[in-house]
Amino acid sequence: MIQVMESPEVEAGETSNVPSDFGVGADGFNEFNYRPVPVIAVSGLVVALLSFIGVFVWLALPLCLIGLVLSVAAIVVIRRSKGAYGGTFVAASGVILSTLFFAGGIALQIYIYQTEVPDGYTRVSFVKDIADKPLVPQGEVADVHPDVKSLDGKKVFLKGYIYQTGKMKDLHSFLFVKDNQDCCFGANPAVTDRVGVVMQDGNSIDYVGGKVAIAGTFRINNEFTNTDQLEPLYILDGELFTTRVSDF
Repeated sequence: MIQVMESPEVEAGETSNVPSDFGVGADGFNEFNYRPVPVIAVSGLVVALLSFIGVFVWLALPLCLIGLVLSVAAIVVIRRSKGAYGGTFVAASGVILSTLFFAGGIALQIYIYQTEVPDGYTRVSFVKDIADKPLVPQGEVADVHPDVKSLDGKKVFLKGYIYQTGKMKDLHSFLFVKDNQDCCFGANPAVTDRVGVVMQDGNSIDYVGGKVAIAGTFRINNEFTNTDQLEPLYILDGELFTTRVSDF
């Protein structure tokens, strides 16, 4: 014998026992409350995460701005969609991270710049104070620019790049140049664009491809003959060496 189970009837005013969590609509089908996230919101967050590099690398700071622009644009797209798009949290996270990393990168650069010069030394710009000071014609010969002469014998803090000559370890002396175009692409730096560094007290350094700083006593090479393409007109008696330098 087959028994037929009858479901109880729901009287008027009574509520159904079907849990609302299942999202069953009046038509009997499951309703999905899903809204797509625009690609620009995800892209903004990804770029914002990558922009963390900008905290430590000055050249990567533009990633923070790109992430910020993409994330702000994503918020505008989401709000104008009138509920068609979701992802406000994703876009807002991109805005916050990009802003924090950008501010952190700037703050770190400022802090390093303000604290990188050792006590007793004067900051000297390789470009403005040395390289941009041309030799002054004196009859048939050329003399050192008066502004550079004023640095003779002074303790200076100078940032630049090590000119690569093949030796990578235990450099007791090396050529210091104003930018990495001179140090990394084989060009011979101009006489005003290079400084010969001689480390003092038997100290030596290893080659570093990025920007570094030397603190020491600046001297004019009075024995300069200009017979060697890399002979330095300026000498720096290196006393301190550091790779912890700001990018400006």
